Amino acid sequence: MKTSLLLALAVCLGVFSVMADALEIPTAVLERHQASCPDFTSPERGEYLLKESFTLPGSEYSPKTKTLYLIGCEMYAYNSLEKAYIVDSYGQVTNVSVVEVGSEGSLTATSDLMGAGFDLETLTLGTFSKGRGMGDCGSNATYKYDSKIEKFVLIEARLKEACDGLETDWPLVYKK
Repeated sequence: MKTSLLLALAVCLGVFSVMADALEIPTAVLERHQASCPDFTSPERGEYLLKESFTLPGSEYSPKTKTLYLIGCEMYAYNSLEKAYIVDSYGQVTNVSVVEVGSEGSLTATSDLMGAGFDLETLTLGTFSKGRGMGDCGSNATYKYDSKIEKFVLIEARLKEACDGLETDWPLVYKK
């Protein structure tokens, strides 16, 4: 039974790595990403920790679709750092920046997306960062893509700064 599960996992991981390798990332995106994450994006290594692309909808003002690229930058013990880029139909690249809610409600713009993932069905980008391995502190946020302004808008943020050994829900610090 264990062998079958391990084999199934290996096959799945192999399929995902082939799918990730097959993704063609535009040169302009790669150049921008290499400037931000030189240790993890050297052409010699050919390694990108996460490579995904998604088609974003157009709007009545800009009906052409855009492509979102989510690419890994750094990997830590229990967190990962990704960068995201939006490419329009003319090849223009824009770094994705989002708002982070910090202690005491402070707001900061950042292009560093911790533990990022995108849900195409809901057009939401999620971030997740543990303060330490057991998960008793950290932050997470959800952003919705707004095609009218062509940006990700903060919908909800949770933050627990005290690493107190209690694995409770992190407090809600922002809700739109």
